[in-house]
Amino acid sequence: MEGAIGIDIGGTNIKIGLVDKNRIVARRIIKNDPGEPPPQVLTRVAEIVKKLGQKYSVKTAGVGVAGLVEKGSGLVVFSPNLPLWVKIPVKETLARLTGLEVFCTNDANAVTLGEWLYGAARGYNDVLGLTLGTGVGSGLIINNQPVLGANGFAGELGHTVISFNGPDCPCGNSGCLERYIGAVAVVRRCRALLRAQARRATVASNQLSLFGTSGEGLSRMFELTGFNLNQITPEVISRAARMGDKLAQRVIKETAYFLAIGIINAVLLLTRKWLLLVAD
Repeated sequence: MEGAIGIDIGGTNIKIGLVDKNRIVARRIIKNDPGEPPPQVLTRVAEIVKKLGQKYSVKTAGVGVAGLVEKGSGLVVFSPNLPLWVKIPVKETLARLTGLEVFCTNDANAVTLGEWLYGAARGYNDVLGLTLGTGVGSGLIINNQPVLGANGFAGELGHTVISFNGPDCPCGNSGCLERYIGAVAVVRRCRALLRAQARRATVASNQLSLFGTSGEGLSRMFELTGFNLNQITPEVISRAARMGDKLAQRVIKETAYFLAIGIINAVLLLTRKWLLLVAD
C-alpha cells in the first residue's frame, strides 16, 4: 500500500499523520518545546516518520510550519512562536533524515490548499483560510491560485495590526491580531481576569471557599484547575463556558470580537463586490 506523511509543526504541538488515499490511517502528536534546538526536534520527527512508514510504501512527506517559509527551498526563515527556528532548512534536513521527497510550506497555506482541493472550500474560486492555535495563521486562494507573495510570506492576517497601541508581538509589530486571539494571548487574558477576581474575593472574604456563596462568585475555572492558574488552557476555558461560567464566556466573546475585526479587515481588502461599490 502506498501512503504519504503529513507533518504539522506548531508552536505547542507537532502532529504527524500517515495518509492513504485521502484517509488518515495513523497519527502521532508530540510536544514541541520552543526552547529545544530545531535539529533535535527534526530528528525526533524523522524517527516517528520512519516508524509510521514501515508498513506502507511511503515516498513523500508534506510539512507545514508555523512561520515564514521560503518558497521552494523549504527554509524556515522565522517563526514568531518558535524563536530558535531562524533559517532552519526543514525540507533539506527531513529529506536527509528520512530518505523521502519532502515538501515544506507555511502551515496555514498548507491547510488552506488542502481544504480547497479536498475539503470545505472545494469548488470555490476565492478562499481565505484561518488557523487558530498557539498563534494565528492564514492562507489565500484568489482566482483559483494560491497567493504566496514574492518569497512565500504573503497573507499573514495574524500579524495585521488591529490596535496601534496594543501589546508587543514577537514578529516585531505591536497590536497584532495574534496577540488577541492566539491561544497564548487568550490564556494570558483569562489568567489576568481570574487573578483580578481572586483579589476581589480576598477583599470580600479571607476564605476564598466561602466567597462562592455571596458576591459575584468565583469562576468554575478555579475548581477545574485546582486553583492552579498555570493549568488554564483553551480547553479549560471552553469547558467552563459550557458549564455556564460567565468569566469563561466573557473571554470567548472577547476573542470572537477580536477575530471578527481581523476577518472584516480581510473582507474589505479582498472582496471584489465591496471594492466595486466603493469605486462607484
